[in-house]
Amino acid sequence: MQSLTALLPWPGEFALRTYKGFYVTALDGGGRIAEPVLLTTATTAGPWEKFTFAVTYPDTPHDKSIQTSRGYYLTALNGGGLTGGAFHTDATQALDWERFRLLDLSVGNFAPSFYAINTIKGFYVTAVGAGGKSADAFHTDATQIQNWEKFRIVKCGDVGSGFEYGILTADGTFLSAELPGGRSSQGDIIIVGRAEPESRFKFIRQSDGSHALQTSNGVTFVTALGGGGLVQKYIDCDPGFPGACISTTSTIFHTDATQVLAWEKFRIIDQGNCTYALQTSSGFNVGIYRDSAGHTLLTTRRDGVSTSNELFQLIVYGLASPVVLQ
Repeated sequence: MQSLTALLPWPGEFALRTYKGFYVTALDGGGRIAEPVLLTTATTAGPWEKFTFAVTYPDTPHDKSIQTSRGYYLTALNGGGLTGGAFHTDATQALDWERFRLLDLSVGNFAPSFYAINTIKGFYVTAVGAGGKSADAFHTDATQIQNWEKFRIVKCGDVGSGFEYGILTADGTFLSAELPGGRSSQGDIIIVGRAEPESRFKFIRQSDGSHALQTSNGVTFVTALGGGGLVQKYIDCDPGFPGACISTTSTIFHTDATQVLAWEKFRIIDQGNCTYALQTSSGFNVGIYRDSAGHTLLTTRRDGVSTSNELFQLIVYGLASPVVLQ
């Protein structure tokens, strides 16, 4: 086996979350061969839940290596195919057993916002029970992708510039862009229960350190109307006469801007635990809230980060390994 030169195109670190939302923990920050090595009981992200992804060069189908917070590589023993003692975290260089293939499960809308992790021998990594395990937490013998083989990769630290993220709220919903010409000629930001193509935003750093959020059409940007300070309201359908109508919400965002001015700039404030505050140009924080009727709505009027409702996770897109041509 030959050591491969490693590159790191992505800034910052990442956390892996199981299908049930637990974080993957490299016990002691790595360096272990005796069980337990990896756990899936954490509900918040600390240093042991943060990993670095390196890309091997030249590109190969299994082109990713995963490093713990102390710089050790994840090793799938025997290249996969095990149900016990499946991982070590003591490797100091990336050889074959330290190489993985990441499959983007949003392709074909199979499992938007999730990845599968494939070992060098073609097995899938399984988080047993979809997480919540302090022993026997991982197997590497799966040949199909089911819920236990699905992982979300969330951003930690520097978000960089030009990378795509989904914006996940504290209650597990996503922010999504209604593009111009839909319900509103100026577009809007709405809350959806499941990631969709319009849930992807490209974060583009500006010269003042803020970011503009480009929508999935690759042309327009998100605008916080008034620079923030607004609260979305639910507008119930009441036509006053027999007939059909559709309930809606007031608009506090637009998505039709084609250039970045003040209202298109957001401060992405790292909280240190793989969550972020999104601050408008007027210094307000974007948040979610529930009105008296139980509707979950958006606000750009939060004065500070006081609850989880003002915090978001950034779900990573673009880490998929190269497509294998048949």
